[in-house]
Amino acid sequence: MKLAILLIGGLLVWGGIFFLACQREDPSERARAVAEKSLYACVDFPESVSIKAISKADSVFGRDYITTDESMNIAMAMLKINEKVMEATDNMENFNFDDRSTSALMERQMSSLSALRSLVSFKAPDNKTPKPFNGWKVKIEYEAKNEDGSPYHSEYWFILDKEATCVVNSFEIPLL
Repeated sequence: MKLAILLIGGLLVWGGIFFLACQREDPSERARAVAEKSLYACVDFPESVSIKAISKADSVFGRDYITTDESMNIAMAMLKINEKVMEATDNMENFNFDDRSTSALMERQMSSLSALRSLVSFKAPDNKTPKPFNGWKVKIEYEAKNEDGSPYHSEYWFILDKEATCVVNSFEIPLL
């Protein structure tokens, strides 16, 4: 009888531990939720946000948050933005300071380029030393309105800590 009670008690204890371990939230899912919540805190009019896509949380190793392919894609997006601005302003010869949508696009582009300069690694790609797991990155594509009510389309990148509890870095990439 004592053996049965000990066996059942042990089974209940280990079953409870297993149950609690299974209930723990996945950090990659938490990263997506924290990033989405942070997006609403970063925009001028959160009620105007329409989320188009949220990426899966991607692991970040070391301080190299952006891969070579990602930096090339961002450069192409910035080139398209630059072409649109140059077309709208006749190569900056007829810049209208009252055109708030073009000014806002230029401001967002300059801000993203500044953030990217601080994040892109300029080390030689042959450095094969493994870097430790440092956190998560999540990209959210969305549409919203700026302070004058003009709609815009962007992608916000969020870099989160290992536990996916807080954002350690973020930046916006304007899209067309």
